[in-house]
Amino acid sequence: MIEIEQHHVDNGELEVRSSSDGKFVGQIAGYALKFGKPSISRGKFVEYIRAGAFNGVDLTEVLALFEHNYASLLGRVDAGTLSLNVDDVGLHFVLDIPDTTLGRDVYNNVKLGNLKGMSFSFHLAKGGDEWKQGEKPIRIINKIKSLEEISVVSAPAYEDTSVQVTRSLNAFFDEQNEQNYREKVRIYLGGSHG
Repeated sequence: MIEIEQHHVDNGELEVRSSSDGKFVGQIAGYALKFGKPSISRGKFVEYIRAGAFNGVDLTEVLALFEHNYASLLGRVDAGTLSLNVDDVGLHFVLDIPDTTLGRDVYNNVKLGNLKGMSFSFHLAKGGDEWKQGEKPIRIINKIKSLEEISVVSAPAYEDTSVQVTRSLNAFFDEQNEQNYREKVRIYLGGSHG
């Protein structure tokens, strides 16, 4: 079973544009993620997405949701209501907000500044991440296999990380403990003979 991971960003830079065609309340636009920027560090580690992580990723069937809820659909690329563009900064989006109860609520809450965070769900490519030690462990995403959806979220956080991330974090700690053990043995053996 492939795990879906969620990455949350509080970019505070969502743009709101009004609409005059009657089909849509308006548009919201901004970055679903920015390369090289740290994730919100409320969890056990900090995460960065490296530029190039989306190289070769098919973005033609990505959905736009509210709070990662597939029943709260706001738009989709293949319907022409969501556009995604990977640039030097990150993953930029423009979303036509539908004239529905959910659409009006989301649009007005973004306009009021109540909703200003974005998140996305993705599948990591095999071997697509690396870990480094810092004040907190640092995870660097080098390659994403697929992007499932982007979401407007009310509380960007890192509590929604997947089991795969937890396993990867535990593997990182196990590796660090093994390296520390080997170093202590090397010093001990070197000291006893020297």
